[in-house]
Amino acid sequence: MKISQLEMFIETSTCGSIAEAARKLGKSRTTVSASLSALEDELGVALLERSGNQVLLTEIGESIKNDCERIAMIAGDIHAKCHQHHQGVESALRIARDDALPEPFWRQLVHDMRIQFPNTSVSVYMAPPPELDEMVELDMVDVAYCLLPNSDSLPHNYHGKLGQIRMMSVAHSSHPLCQLSKVVSADLARYTEFALAAIDEDGLKAVSPASSNYIALPFYEHLRNAVLDGIGWSNVPSVLINTYLRDGTVKVLNHYQAMKWQPYGVIHNKNRPQGTLTQWLANQLQTYLDDESH
Repeated sequence: MKISQLEMFIETSTCGSIAEAARKLGKSRTTVSASLSALEDELGVALLERSGNQVLLTEIGESIKNDCERIAMIAGDIHAKCHQHHQGVESALRIARDDALPEPFWRQLVHDMRIQFPNTSVSVYMAPPPELDEMVELDMVDVAYCLLPNSDSLPHNYHGKLGQIRMMSVAHSSHPLCQLSKVVSADLARYTEFALAAIDEDGLKAVSPASSNYIALPFYEHLRNAVLDGIGWSNVPSVLINTYLRDGTVKVLNHYQAMKWQPYGVIHNKNRPQGTLTQWLANQLQTYLDDESH
């Protein structure tokens, strides 16, 4: 029993005509008819009732059609996965990322990834940037995309810059810091800062807070939302707050370090070759970052 025979059986039963099935399959009517007869001979049953140019499924033909469809689909998946392997596409990929880029962008990226690489199994995990470097180092994930840490990479990790994101120190327009014509570091220290939280070998901590009066949260969207609530200031990616800056809900603090660019990139093991999907993701991110920085 050959897969091609099953495919001809399925197409013929769907079309109700050997001639039409042959046309759709790009084969001669004689080839399709002979293959169907050979399949019936091997199985020892009549799968089709032929009447002139029309064919109908027999009772046993009807009962096995779904199984044949399933076998043909599995065979197609096997061929696709083998072709994917020859093209250097990963069969499975574990991705970690931060939330410095908007969720609608990632949603579209996941959609496009599924269309482009339908046979790759993908797991995606989100964590603060400081945690991602160690996750790659410990082989918990294959690759991470995030704001790159300011410190040197861990021994086995490679940091590759894909672009840059403008970080902004902001507060709600009604916050006292936004009423000052000039903000100095002492002013920042007086008010609650929403800083990024991360876990390392010493436990949970705030990542480089500028103020001793802080609340640390794990994601940039949390920091942005806290700013929108008007109870503190924070340093967040501009792509997450541009809408609120334009409508005046949020303002950039008049501090000399209120706006600065930070590299966004990829982290992966230096000794592990990067597959086609990983490279495709890097290209998509690079294009997005280039568009946002102009």
